[in-house]
Amino acid sequence: MDRARRGMSIAVNVALVMVIVALYAVTAQPFAGAEPTLGSAVYMGVGDEAVALQWAVTYRARSMEAILEALEEKSVRSTFFVSGEWARQNPEQLRRIVAGGHEIGTMGNLPFEDGDVSWVEDDLRVSVETIEDICGVRPALYYSWERASAVSSRAAQRLNLTHVLCTLDLLCAKDDAGNILSRAQNAAGGNIILMQPTVQACEAIDELLERLISRGFDIVPTGELIGLYD
Repeated sequence: MDRARRGMSIAVNVALVMVIVALYAVTAQPFAGAEPTLGSAVYMGVGDEAVALQWAVTYRARSMEAILEALEEKSVRSTFFVSGEWARQNPEQLRRIVAGGHEIGTMGNLPFEDGDVSWVEDDLRVSVETIEDICGVRPALYYSWERASAVSSRAAQRLNLTHVLCTLDLLCAKDDAGNILSRAQNAAGGNIILMQPTVQACEAIDELLERLISRGFDIVPTGELIGLYD
């Protein structure tokens, strides 16, 4: 009887060890990036040679023109996620962004508000139609910001939008240029880097671009980084 119990105990212990080893093997794999699939948020691209700069634009930004000029000087194209509300209030600036060769995404019509799937879907539809009417570009990407991610993913799927978040938030609306640059040192290949067109971001942008380029990164729009147009 004791021998049988010992045998069972050994078998259980062996099984537990195998489970632990299997879990370690799975979790120890490096994160290679999310594929851009409908129905789930994309946090980063695949590969180590490029990063994306994406901008969340929900209010009139006095620094926008200077930021666009800095990007143009370095021949860098970014992704600008704009709200429908912002687009209606700043149509010429939206057209200026498009004319600069940048990618346009949506943050929804009223990004500071949230609701159920049907509400978010309606909000997204208004924003997409507004943006397209103003600049002739229909967004393919949606940045949900602080909205519930799962709800946003389902709403985006209904409208054939790819739901995007970010890998690294530089907190441009909350910190100074020095800390923005310090935070950017954590960037790695495949990262989607979030910024806002603030005064602090404007103060940091030239040095930020220089540092990323000197590290050998190509700086591309988010859609390109995640292979949306392949």
